[in-house]
Amino acid sequence: MIGGIAHNLKTPIFSVAGGLEGLSDLIDEYDASIDNASVTNKDMHDIAKDMKEWIEKLKDHISYMSDVITAVKGQTTTLADNSSIQFSISELFKRVDILMKHEIKNALASLEIENHVSDNDLLAGNINSLVQIINNIISNSIEAYESNASNKKIELTANKNNNEIIISVKDYGLGISEIAQKKLFKEMITTKGKNGTGLGMFMSYSNIKAHFNGNLTYETELGKGTTFYIILPIKNIT
Repeated sequence: MIGGIAHNLKTPIFSVAGGLEGLSDLIDEYDASIDNASVTNKDMHDIAKDMKEWIEKLKDHISYMSDVITAVKGQTTTLADNSSIQFSISELFKRVDILMKHEIKNALASLEIENHVSDNDLLAGNINSLVQIINNIISNSIEAYESNASNKKIELTANKNNNEIIISVKDYGLGISEIAQKKLFKEMITTKGKNGTGLGMFMSYSNIKAHFNGNLTYETELGKGTTFYIILPIKNIT
């Protein structure tokens, strides 16, 4: 997680540093042009325009860093915080995307996110806990591919079905063996060889049942991949 934080903050920090350097150069250029008779009003407006563009870029980078910090802060308090709030799929997926960027990039994988649920359809519970569950399933999906696979695609999707939201995580990896399937949600077994403990899926299933009044199911086919479904009741805005 620390590696992910460092990676997600490093790029925008460098961009902000570059932006400040760019603004500094423009300020020097502006200052030098004040007493220069050859500088036209258009030149001055062009310098001001460049400054504004740099400022807008800096705002975007700072906003992104704020999002990363907010998401990480929420995850660090997950175990101690049992508070239940209402939240949208948009907010949920935004946090997942931020926190998984580093792992996805390191694995040479891709995460395709599609949200077909309105922001008026809310979930209730601890959003940080649900982020942790989804991130764990995505990590399992990455591990489901052969290490030398060239196209490690994972699809994160949300759809509404009557009064439920169905979040799916789909991979096109090796699938889950019959032996592992029999134990998947019942005990701490591994589906990832020496890389996994099985604790994540066992605890995720228990958490979804106990704290979200939902369900966790899956479909799998050897050699073709696996899809996990998180089924949760909607709390509509009134």
